[in-house]
Amino acid sequence: MTELTQAENLIEMRENIRRAVQSLDVCWRCQRVSECQKYILGNLVLVWLCQGCMGEMEQPQPTRPKRRSRVPAL
Repeated sequence: MTELTQAENLIEMRENIRRAVQSLDVCWRCQRVSECQKYILGNLVLVWLCQGCMGEMEQPQPTRPKRRSRVPAL
């Protein structure tokens, strides 16, 4: 009986490893291999981002000052 439960444990470990490996992707932003989530970039492009990059993308970006046109000095 002990050998049977050890074999079942090994099979379960193997399946858990397969699931974990299949869930890995390359992050679009940082190019690291990790568990990624789908993120729609600019309402057009679907990319995969890791948890760190996902958090950075969801934070509001500071507004940039509007560019002023340069007027040549006379």
